[in-house]
Amino acid sequence: MGVYKELFHYIPDKKPQAVLSVVLSVLASVLQILPFYFLWKIFQDIVVYQNDTQAWMWSIRIVGCMIAYTIVYFAALWVSHLIAFRLETNLRKAGIHHLMQASFSFFDKNPSGKIRKIIDDNAAETHMTVAHLIPDNASAIATPILMFIVMAMVDWPMAGLLLLVTGISAWQMKGMMGEQDFMRKYQAALERMNAETVEYVRGMPVLKVFRTTVQSFRALYASITSYAKLAYEYSLSCRTSYVSFQVLLHIFITFTIPFAIFALNRGADVLWIVIKILFFATFAGKMFTCFMRVMWVGMYQFNASTSVGKLHGLIEEMKKDAVPEGTETEFSDSSIEFRHVSFRYEEKNVLEDLSFTLPEKKTYALVGSSGGGKSTIAKLISGFYKMDSGEVLIGGKPITSYTQEALMQKIAFVFQQAKLFKTSIYENVQIGNPDASYKEVMDALEAAMCNDILDKFPDRENTIIGSKGVYLSGGETQRIA
Repeated sequence: MGVYKELFHYIPDKKPQAVLSVVLSVLASVLQILPFYFLWKIFQDIVVYQNDTQAWMWSIRIVGCMIAYTIVYFAALWVSHLIAFRLETNLRKAGIHHLMQASFSFFDKNPSGKIRKIIDDNAAETHMTVAHLIPDNASAIATPILMFIVMAMVDWPMAGLLLLVTGISAWQMKGMMGEQDFMRKYQAALERMNAETVEYVRGMPVLKVFRTTVQSFRALYASITSYAKLAYEYSLSCRTSYVSFQVLLHIFITFTIPFAIFALNRGADVLWIVIKILFFATFAGKMFTCFMRVMWVGMYQFNASTSVGKLHGLIEEMKKDAVPEGTETEFSDSSIEFRHVSFRYEEKNVLEDLSFTLPEKKTYALVGSSGGGKSTIAKLISGFYKMDSGEVLIGGKPITSYTQEALMQKIAFVFQQAKLFKTSIYENVQIGNPDASYKEVMDALEAAMCNDILDKFPDRENTIIGSKGVYLSGGETQRIA
């Protein structure tokens, strides 16, 4: 229920559909088990009473139940899949919403490959979970109960025998599923390998240029070997339980031999013993199908809990160092002041008790050695980082008093590694102001000294970034940005 509570936090309006899926799944379980009782009646009529006419009637009922089961179970899955698609969509929206508001330090600590994998993969994982966890959970609970009821109606000792086989199977299944702590390590290793693979693929152009080997990507190599080791250890930990479970699956019919001997010694009719053993062999096989379903349900539940936990952890990390936002939208002037500002990355101090004032309407250059804090000062002015102490003021007011929109409209920032969208140069520039006229966009390109870039291409400002034959240097990319 804890997993359900976490998941339905994102789709509260879908709870009635979830209840409907459970009800349909339980009904499907009834329709799935009922034919076994009719099969028992057929065994009685053919073997004991030798009544073919009555057996035909039971056969028709079996076919009817099987058809009804298919329809009802499909309906249960259809409803749960609709819920799952909505959940996956909402989880991605939640992840992207918080990503848009994440602090700059979050992106420093988390590579884009990792962020992308956590949001995409875990949202997809919860879809699989809800699509099958809701109906299969209900079925995994209802089916064994219905089976024991039917078996008890046929023969109480056989019901006890079924309970014994079930207990042994459950013990073996527990060993097959592995410990949760081990599974967390396994999932973490898989996630690391996926994230490092994404980063490796993105770095392939660098490999080709400098002829570097895969060994240079130590993180990827280490993640692959770590995952391989855990996968092998997991297989070994499940080996004994899995083999014994398979053995039990193939020899469980031998459990009926002591029952048959006991019944014969008490003078039971041989034909009744034969049909009971035959029914047990047919019926008990269904229990193993139930166990496999329970295993899948357990896996889905673990994956759902892990996936939601990862997403929550990522979202909390996004919020952790977010810069507070105010309500001010206007700047009285453009002067900048640092008052006793201290800032550090992790454990490394970059700025300590820094104070200075930059009057407006002047051009300034920050000059210093690499790692001296030049970029950090620029990013603090832009409101990208949360300071450890002190405050930065623009127009005499702390930047935390302004809205994010106001800061974005007032401050332009070009990174060393600028990113452009795969659209025209004109549209890339117009992103800064969607309402800008053609003349305003072209004036901006001229002011940023981009005319020589446009002259390189026949389509000039309509040239598509990233298309064949379009090559931009780092400086050209920065100018367009």
